[in-house]
Amino acid sequence: MPALDIGVTYLGSGSEGNCALLEFGTVRFLLDAGLSARRIRTHLAGRGLTPGDLAGIILTHDHHDHVRGLATLLKKHPIPILAPEQTRRALLHQGLAVPSHIPLPAGREHEREGVRLWPFRVSHDAVDPIGVRLTWLGRTITIASDFGQVTPDMMEHLGGTDLLCLESNHDPDLLRTCAYPDWLKRRISSPRGHFPNHGVLPLVQQLTRPLSHLVLIHLSQESNHPDLVRLGIEPALGHGVLRHCHLTIATQDGPTPRLTLEPAAPPRPRTPRCRFVQHRFDFAPDPGPPELDSAGGTPGRVFWEPDREEHGPCGSRS
Repeated sequence: MPALDIGVTYLGSGSEGNCALLEFGTVRFLLDAGLSARRIRTHLAGRGLTPGDLAGIILTHDHHDHVRGLATLLKKHPIPILAPEQTRRALLHQGLAVPSHIPLPAGREHEREGVRLWPFRVSHDAVDPIGVRLTWLGRTITIASDFGQVTPDMMEHLGGTDLLCLESNHDPDLLRTCAYPDWLKRRISSPRGHFPNHGVLPLVQQLTRPLSHLVLIHLSQESNHPDLVRLGIEPALGHGVLRHCHLTIATQDGPTPRLTLEPAAPPRPRTPRCRFVQHRFDFAPDPGPPELDSAGGTPGRVFWEPDREEHGPCGSRS
């Protein structure tokens, strides 16, 4: 029997490529396709899936490390692409025509096969970059990557999530001393660049709903290390919104475990309430003594009629 949970697996994440498999019961999406098509197909095959089983590929933006394997995947599988219109046009400018496009403008709610999506804008130097919030059966996951600063709109969408995937791109000291050219260092550290390690914990501590999972993604291979990322967040685990949180750090070279969320408990069925029947009475003024009819009888005045159908307890029909 197919799993009816939410599953999140990062196939790989970093400066060289990003891709995740998002599962909502039997409905599955790729988030970005920045790894090779072969690597994506291999991972899907290991799960008994093919690209044709995907409900769509959600693209956060048009940069190469998020669309690297897209053209090859689409040659054999016309998978629907969920992305802002400006992202589709940017791909076309790169020579990649999308055969099936589902517009995903930021700031509007969308629905795809029972999954609700809320794309929101992030601060990055792409054409129309987005993060995305997805809800299914009372559970929510939110992905925010490739952003240089936190905006109020982004912060609003991060609240109330159960599983948060958040960029932790670089260590500022390593960035200053790494082999990147100066122009690239300035780009990365700009408000439209990438989020540093030391910004993650203050951001997470602003949340009010406890997290079940925190996945730190898009680590730079040149200016970061998983140990540094872990060092910055581990002291807060077990406290506040991270009290019962499982920490996962995605890497470039291999997939994360499949992280799961059980659907929220369905609402308890409501006990049927008694149905009372209210009759309308005509309290017209008494016109005086009744007149006799031709048969000498007195015609009665009917103010109400009882329901001719039998009723069960509490007035409901049996």
